[in-house]
Amino acid sequence: MPFAAVVAVWMVSTASAASQSWPLPQPAPMPPPIEAPRDTPFPGTIRLHVDATDTARGLFRATETLPVVPGRRLTLFFPQWLPGDHGPTGQLDGLAGLKVQAGKRVIAWTRDAVQVAAFHIDIPTGVTSIDVHYQFLGATESRVGPVLTTSTMLDLQWHNLVLYPSGHYARHITYAASVKLPAGWEFASPLTVAQRDGDGIQFEPVTLDTLVDSPVIAGRSFKRILLSATPVPVHVNIVADDASGLEPPPEFVRGYQQLVQQASRLFGSHHYDHYDLMLWLADGFGPSYFEHLRAGENALPADFFTTWKDRPERRGHLAHGFVHSWNGLFRRPAEMWTPNFNTPERDSLLWVFEGLTSYWQDVLTTRAGLWSREDALEDLAGTVAAMVSRPGRRWRPLRDVTNDAIVQRRKALSWKGWQRDMFDAYSEGELIWLEADTLIRERSGGRKSLDDFARAFFGVRPGSQITMTYTLEDIVAALNAVEPHDWSGFFRSRIEDTRDDAPLAGITRGGYRLVWSEEPTDAVRRAEAVSGNVDLSYSLGMTVAKDGKVLRVDWEGPAFDAGLLPGAVVTAVNGLPHDSQRLKDAVRATARQEPLRLSWRQGSATRSALIPWQQGLRYPRLRRVEGTPARLDAILKPRE
Repeated sequence: MPFAAVVAVWMVSTASAASQSWPLPQPAPMPPPIEAPRDTPFPGTIRLHVDATDTARGLFRATETLPVVPGRRLTLFFPQWLPGDHGPTGQLDGLAGLKVQAGKRVIAWTRDAVQVAAFHIDIPTGVTSIDVHYQFLGATESRVGPVLTTSTMLDLQWHNLVLYPSGHYARHITYAASVKLPAGWEFASPLTVAQRDGDGIQFEPVTLDTLVDSPVIAGRSFKRILLSATPVPVHVNIVADDASGLEPPPEFVRGYQQLVQQASRLFGSHHYDHYDLMLWLADGFGPSYFEHLRAGENALPADFFTTWKDRPERRGHLAHGFVHSWNGLFRRPAEMWTPNFNTPERDSLLWVFEGLTSYWQDVLTTRAGLWSREDALEDLAGTVAAMVSRPGRRWRPLRDVTNDAIVQRRKALSWKGWQRDMFDAYSEGELIWLEADTLIRERSGGRKSLDDFARAFFGVRPGSQITMTYTLEDIVAALNAVEPHDWSGFFRSRIEDTRDDAPLAGITRGGYRLVWSEEPTDAVRRAEAVSGNVDLSYSLGMTVAKDGKVLRVDWEGPAFDAGLLPGAVVTAVNGLPHDSQRLKDAVRATARQEPLRLSWRQGSATRSALIPWQQGLRYPRLRRVEGTPARLDAILKPRE
């Protein structure tokens, strides 16, 4: 036997002997499970006080006073699963300075080794009440996280400021919350004020789920505008860096008054005793966006009002959260409802929660006059084109994409079109619901529409603020009551199947078709003017910044085939130094069979390649198909 073979046999036999003589590793025991939530009341009321005066540092100081059972272990949770965020996005890293006391006596706490948002406190004998002190450290710049305070405004989100006891449903834990604001600031909240003493506000006690659903908007410069007084008040509350930024154009007020009216006509009821649209106007504030049953948080740039006429794409922003009051907060997918804020939700109906909301957002924005018909068609053309350019549909059905709030947690992707992300549930879901609407209209001869489903499904239990859950079977039954059809098969084929094509039947049945134009739409022009980027999504399959940096490359597009990667820097176009106009002109010239050569730098390497493209510039539009019913136009018309 060769010497090498002898050595190999010796090594194997030695390893085998060692494995027999040494113990193999075994898993360490897991910590005891945390008490599961039960549908029973937490005994007593938890007092929570928040000092929100240190806005310059984004620092919230909180103290909770809790009744406790002597000699028992208490476990407190920091919320992780927030309604409407679809994943475990709670900012646990912002929790700091945790200290537990009974009078002057300090009590130790330990973090759970598995569920790291849980904190265990062993209550000493004779202790019946404890004070829990902590801070929430908000981000001071957007690269760290959402900026929720500045020297002029704040967004107080209670889910960042509570530690709540395990073992109970959130609806059975009562909080008496109070807050101290910076001197002279005004505020609004869905919560009811029990007492105000200068800058200190005491709210009426509410359950934990109501507290988390009731943010506070506050600022030095504050304006409150009544949008509707009947059947219950709806206000928009605005804060800005200074008083000059508080004056909305008349079209803003009229448009959102009409939005409230059109939503009422669509759904036929409301599920709030009052509603507060919240609007922070500042650059660098946020991103602040959460939807609630009785409020909607919206952070927009400081020039939102001054550029109102020039930026129609921003006008429907507040409508999304408002629609969620019906779809998502009052009626919620059964798998998304959880008994507390640390029980994982399941997002299989995200295409209803977000897709149907996106559909009604755009329809109501148009019906309210916030958009023109042309604005709506341009926006829809962009959605359609994006969904057409999703090769990932071939391997990944939409049902699986709904998991991405957990899988990807909203992070940037290198190959979005191939990987897909949760926002496909918004856009593709919107197209599926457009298809359902036009199908109902076609089958009923125009006598019925998705409006009838909205009223029947979301308009139930008028005035109720108690969440009503639903399943796909409930949706199918409600649609069949409006217009009988195989709705189960309709949805399952679009949600569960992989497919090459996007769901475009709603566009076709609506009386339109997708076409490509050499000239960009007004929406694309505005976006490029603001960002300075060149959007070549539907020609070369990439987006390029003004300085030549490649921001995005589409899977299997011409740029992808040529070897370009996100992060590359285009240095030359047909041998001449790169600039944005030269790049667009060169792409346009490919329609005349002129070649396009790009040179670029990727890290320390340089490359050059001919781009395989001969169709010039392409931008999506929707074109009316004459002689067909204009159902899409009918959908967008306001309801009388």
